[in-house]
Amino acid sequence: MQSPCDRRTALRIVGPALAGAFAGCVADRGSDKSNPSPSQPSTPTQAQLTTAEFTFDIGVDAQFTDTHPARIHTALTNTAATPLTLVTGVTPPFTSYLSDGKPDTNRLILIPNGPDAAHDPIEWMGETDPLPMTAEDGCWNITQGVIFEQLGSSTTLDPGETTRQQFAVYGYQNDPCLPPGTYRFVDNATIHRGRPSSESPAFEVTLEFTLTRTNDQSLSVTGSGTTVSKHEQ
Repeated sequence: MQSPCDRRTALRIVGPALAGAFAGCVADRGSDKSNPSPSQPSTPTQAQLTTAEFTFDIGVDAQFTDTHPARIHTALTNTAATPLTLVTGVTPPFTSYLSDGKPDTNRLILIPNGPDAAHDPIEWMGETDPLPMTAEDGCWNITQGVIFEQLGSSTTLDPGETTRQQFAVYGYQNDPCLPPGTYRFVDNATIHRGRPSSESPAFEVTLEFTLTRTNDQSLSVTGSGTTVSKHEQ
């Protein structure tokens, strides 16, 4: 079940002179550190979350054609014996839409399919909707600057449950259009065992994958990885 976070994420503007990608929101854990009580018993430390307790998968759903851009999906599944709560942006499990790189390098951008209109994470600088309707000389490229602004969300996954999001893939202000190469995407999220509270430890999770554009214009997933660390309060 997905619900809004209490904290609004920072506004990010990505244009020719400024790079950055949206990082998932961090939940308000509700702790009050202003008046610590030395007599209060400490909560036993729970074991470190491991990557055996969830899986992160990426797949190519459709290749580039003259009528539509390529499409991929990301999915995170709870493989633990207890519920897990994923704290991210509004397109769980992945909310970092621009590939790594400097503003003057070739990059890819992921456009989420079917977001709630009230919580669309992408706004455009200039045109209302600059997404091309057809390929231009085989090119699916966005030239407008983009703004990432969104409320975060928390998604509680029961054992065996999956959260999934599909994205359309475009070049972002590229010249030449969609050149062959490897494009890396990295996102950070928070996972709680059970529901977020002052009693449940939070773990920082880094989700990573790469997309490869080949000389024959096909797209493939060339790698993925996850790392977990204890959330620092």
